[in-house]
Amino acid sequence: MEQIIQKLHHGIKQSGWDSYKPLKNELLAYNSKDLIIKLLNSEDFRYKNIRSLFVIIPELWKDFNLDDWMYIIRKVDRPTNYRLYIDDGPYFEDIRFLYNWIGIDSISLYKNDPGVSSKNKQNLDKVFPMFLHDTLRNGDYKEEFSDGTFGDIKYFRDMKTRLISQGAKPSPMSNL
Repeated sequence: MEQIIQKLHHGIKQSGWDSYKPLKNELLAYNSKDLIIKLLNSEDFRYKNIRSLFVIIPELWKDFNLDDWMYIIRKVDRPTNYRLYIDDGPYFEDIRFLYNWIGIDSISLYKNDPGVSSKNKQNLDKVFPMFLHDTLRNGDYKEEFSDGTFGDIKYFRDMKTRLISQGAKPSPMSNL
């Protein structure tokens, strides 16, 4: 797994998000949950890079259910000294991705889960709701999924439907 992480990191430095698609098959050969957890806990990646990976290659998470997402949420160690607008690590990107792109109230899932430590819940309080804004999802550069840059919108819609059927509540975000 370290090899693919190094390839991702090197690719971002060399050619940005364009490096993701050529690595798709190699990425999908790994256990997606473990890979995502490793990336979210990494100091080498920025939240924008992880968000981009999630939206460009939704096949990484397209088969997840609510238990899979909750497993990921519980395994990410949120830093206590994260400074909004200064730090840009990926530590909260799972929560933000689910909220913005999938349309699930991941904040309530996170805060109400007994498997999430009190420390991590407090860390989330430091950055949300200010950290929810995503210019590609709800800002001036809103993504329309029409040019093929990002993955198939069907995966996002199917995930929302699946998670709601499993007990998650929708976020107030408009549907994709």
